[in-house]
Amino acid sequence: MENLFLLLILFSFSPPFVAKAQNSGTLHGQVLDPTGALVSGASVTLTQENKIVTSHSGQDGTYLFRALPAGKYSVSVQAPGFVLPSKVVTSIDSGQSRQLNLILTIAVEQQNVQVTDQTSGVSVNPDENSNALVIKGSDLDALSDDPDQLQNELQALAGPAAGPNGGQIYIDGFSGGQLPPKSSIREIRVNQNPFSAEFDRIGYGRIEILTKPGSDKFSGHVTSLATDSALNTGNPLVTQQPAYYLYFLQGDVNGPLTKQSSYFLSIFNLQRQNQSIIDATNPANVATILQQALPNPSSLISINPRVDVQVGESNTLSIRDSFTRSVQTGNGVGALSLAQQANNATNLENAIQLSDTVVVNSHIINETHFQWRRVRNDQVPSFINPTITVQGAFINGGSNSGTVKDHQDIFELQNYSTATVSKHTIRFGTRLRAYRDANESTSGANGNYIFQSVSEYRANTPTQYQANVINNPLARALLFDAALFYQDDWRVKPNLTFSYGLRYEGQNRIHNRADIGPRLALAWAPRYQANKPAKTVLRAGYGWFYDRFTVPNSFSSATGTPYIIQTIHQNGVNQQGYIVNSPDFYTPAAPVSSTTLSAAGSSTPTISTIDPHFHAALSMQGGLGVDRQIGKRNTVNVTYLYTRGVHQYRSNTVTAPTFDVANYTLTGPTPSVYNNQFQSGGIFNENQIIASSNISIRKLSLHSSYTYTEAKSDTSGVTFFPSIAQNPGLDYGRAGFGIHHRFFLLATYNAPHGIVIAPLLSAQSGTPYNITIGNDLTGNNQFNARPTYGTCGAAGVVSTHYGCFDTDPSGKDESLIPFNDGTGPANVVFHMRVSKVIGIGPHIKGAASGAMGPQGGNGSVNGRGLSGSQAQPKLDATVPRRYSLTFIAGALNIFNIVNRGTTNGVLSSPLFGTSQTLASGPYGSPTPGNRSIFMQALFSF
Repeated sequence: MENLFLLLILFSFSPPFVAKAQNSGTLHGQVLDPTGALVSGASVTLTQENKIVTSHSGQDGTYLFRALPAGKYSVSVQAPGFVLPSKVVTSIDSGQSRQLNLILTIAVEQQNVQVTDQTSGVSVNPDENSNALVIKGSDLDALSDDPDQLQNELQALAGPAAGPNGGQIYIDGFSGGQLPPKSSIREIRVNQNPFSAEFDRIGYGRIEILTKPGSDKFSGHVTSLATDSALNTGNPLVTQQPAYYLYFLQGDVNGPLTKQSSYFLSIFNLQRQNQSIIDATNPANVATILQQALPNPSSLISINPRVDVQVGESNTLSIRDSFTRSVQTGNGVGALSLAQQANNATNLENAIQLSDTVVVNSHIINETHFQWRRVRNDQVPSFINPTITVQGAFINGGSNSGTVKDHQDIFELQNYSTATVSKHTIRFGTRLRAYRDANESTSGANGNYIFQSVSEYRANTPTQYQANVINNPLARALLFDAALFYQDDWRVKPNLTFSYGLRYEGQNRIHNRADIGPRLALAWAPRYQANKPAKTVLRAGYGWFYDRFTVPNSFSSATGTPYIIQTIHQNGVNQQGYIVNSPDFYTPAAPVSSTTLSAAGSSTPTISTIDPHFHAALSMQGGLGVDRQIGKRNTVNVTYLYTRGVHQYRSNTVTAPTFDVANYTLTGPTPSVYNNQFQSGGIFNENQIIASSNISIRKLSLHSSYTYTEAKSDTSGVTFFPSIAQNPGLDYGRAGFGIHHRFFLLATYNAPHGIVIAPLLSAQSGTPYNITIGNDLTGNNQFNARPTYGTCGAAGVVSTHYGCFDTDPSGKDESLIPFNDGTGPANVVFHMRVSKVIGIGPHIKGAASGAMGPQGGNGSVNGRGLSGSQAQPKLDATVPRRYSLTFIAGALNIFNIVNRGTTNGVLSSPLFGTSQTLASGPYGSPTPGNRSIFMQALFSF
C-alpha cells in the first residue's frame, strides 16, 4: 500500500509533456461496402457536443482515432456513392481501445436506422451472441451491493456451465481474487464469445468484471445498507434464534490527478453478526435432535484504488490495487458439525494490477497486463481434542482441520495483441502464471474416531481411528502454467463470420504437460439484405477446453490451496498418516500418542500421490444456436450444447483390497499402505438446451433464460472417491451438476412517480444426491459404499421413497443401486428491489427534466441483455440537481419460501432423507434468516 500511495504522489507531479488527458481511448475499424469490400478514402467524422474530429480510411479500409476523451460519439461517413445509416453512436471508455467496423449502404437506398456500439438486434459478430449479457451503467443497480449476494446473483445470471467445475469469474482479465465492491464495477459481461481461443475455460458460465477508471471531473458516492433480524423471518430449522444483523458502509471518489492522469478510490466495510444453525443427532441423547444457533460474526474491509495515466498519444497505463481483510469467528459449525468444530480464520489479500495499452499503428493494438496477488490465510481451531464422526448423524470433538497458515504469491503476465488485416480481426497472445505456496498445517494431528452408526457410538466401539503424525508441518510448492493462443474472426461476407483459433497450454507437476485446444465458430445471417439489419443469425461452435490442475476451481473469499501441497504433506515423511481399523482404544478427551498409534496391530499408514499418467482435464464442447430479433428491441435465442469430458479429476485409493461386486465381499487382504492418489480417468457426457429472451416493452425490460440439462458422470470432482476402487465405472450415473431444469428472470420496471422496481426470480429442480450405507464395505477407506436392492421387510433392509435398500448386502446376489439415485428438493427465490431518487442541492443549469444527474451513465443491458438502446429503465432515476439521494428498499426471498439444502443420504443415519441446512448459493441468504429485508441509502455528488 505504501508503494501505491508513493505512485499517487509521483503521478500528481508528473510533467505536462507526458501527454494528453488520461480519460481517453481509441477507436479503430474498417469501412466496408454492402458486399464487405473495403472502402478507401472515406471520411469518418466523430461528433461529441461541440467537438468534431475527422479521419480517413486507408487503402485497406482502416481508420483510427487516438486520444479520444471518454464519452459518447455520433459517427458519420462520407464516401462517393455510399452512406452510413444515420444516427450511428458509439461509446469510448477511459483507457479503452474499441473496434467498430462501419458497413455502408448504397446512397439511393438510404434508410434511418438506429445503431449503437451494442445493437438491440442480432449480429454475426462473434462477441454479440444473443444469449450473452452486458450489464453496465445504471442497470448494475438491479444487482445486490452485498459482495456475497452479488456473486450468487451473477452465478445464477450466467447459468450452469458444463461439467463439474462450473463457471469462472474474471476481474479485469484475471481469474481468481476478491470480488470488488459493486461501486468499483464498470461493466459485467456474461457468456460472451464462448468459443474464442483467448479464454481457457468453457465460455458458457464465464463472468467478466471490468472495474471503473477515473474521470475528468470530481465525483463520488457514499452508500450504506443495513438489515436486522427484527425485520426478517427466522430460520425454520430452529425454534429460537438469537439476534443477528448485517450492515456496510461504502464510499468512492474519482477525478483528475493531473492533465495526464486520473484516479478512482473505493473503500468498503462490512460487518455481519451471523448465526450457524446446527440440526443434528444429539450426542448427549441420541434419541433426540439437537437444534441450535451459534454466533458466527465476521467483518470485511476492502480498499480499491486505481490510477490511469496517458503516456503519449498511443500509450495508456493503468495501476490498480485491491486490498481486502476478512475475519471470521466460529467457522466450521453448522448442520451436522457441532459447536466444538469451530475455528477462527483471518484472510488477507492484496492484488496489484498493471495494464499498459499501446496503439502500435492503425492496424495493431498491444495490451500487457501483470498481476501480483499476495494471499495470507490463517486458521486456528477452538478445540484440539479428537474429532468424533458418526456417519450421517453428527460431528463432535475438536476440528480435524487443525491449525493452518497458508502464504501464497500468485503472479500472472499477459500480453495480447489485436490486428486488423483486410476482412480479418486477429487476436493473439500469451499468458504466464506462477503459484508460490508455503503451507503450514497440523490437519489430522488430533485424530478422528469414526463410527458407522449411532449404536456403535453408544457402545463406544468406533469402526476406525485416523490420525496424522506431524514430523514437518511445512510444505512448499511452485506451480507454473503457460498458454499461447491465436484467434481469427474472418468476415467472409457481411452476413457470414467464420472464427477459428488454436490454444496451446502446459503446466508443471503433472505427467502430461502440454495440451492443444482448437476452437471453431460460425455466424451466418440468412436472407441478408444489404440495406436492412439481420433478423436471424444461425451460430455453431466447437472447442476443447482444459482445467489446469493447480488450485481448486472456485471463486471464494480466499485462494484455495494447490492440490500438490496435500501430496507433499502426506508423502509419508513430512506427515505419517495412520488408519487403525476396529481400534481397541477410545480416548475422546485427548489424542493418541504417536508411539501408541504406530504400535497398534491393525495400524495402516496412508500417503497421498499423483497418478504418474496424470493428464489435464479436457472438456470438448459443441453447440448449435439461433438468434432471432422480434420487433425493434426484442431478441430470443435457443442453443443446444453437447459436452464430453475426458481425463476428469478424481481421487482413488489405488491400494484398496480387491472387491467382488457380485457378492459384495472383499477378496483381498488389508493393504500395507493406503495410497490416496489424484487421478484423471473420469468422464462425463452432458446435453444442454438453453433458451433466453431479452425484451423491452415501454417501461418494462427483462432478461430471462431457461436451461435443460441431462448429464451423466463417474466423478464429482478432484476430491471424489469411487465407491469401488478397482471399478470407477460403476459410479457412472446421474451427475451431481446435472440439475434438469433452471430458470432465471431479471427485470426492471419504471413505475409512476419516479419509482423503479427491479425483481429477480431464480428457480431450479432438485439436485441429485448419492445414497450410501455409511460404512466401508468396499475396503477403500471412504465410507461411501452404496446399498443394494433388498427384499422389503427383511432384516437390515430400509424402506425408502426410492425402494427397499439392503444396508448389509455382503455375500448376497443383489443389484447395486444407481449412483446419485436420490433427488433433493427444488429451490425457488424471488427478490425485489424498489428505489426512488430525490434531487437535492442547486439546480443544474440548462438541464431539462430527466437530464442526467451526478450518478451519470447511460449503460443498459441491451442487445444481449435487459433493454434496447433507447428509453431503458434505470434504477438511478436522474434528476436535474447537483446532488441526488437514492433510497432503496429490498427483500430477498420475499415470499419466505423455505429452500432446503443438501439431502442426508446416509441410510444408517436417523436423519436420512432430510436436510440439515438451508440452500446455499443463489437460493441462500446472506443472513441466517429465511427472508431478509434491507434498507439502503445512496448519496451521489
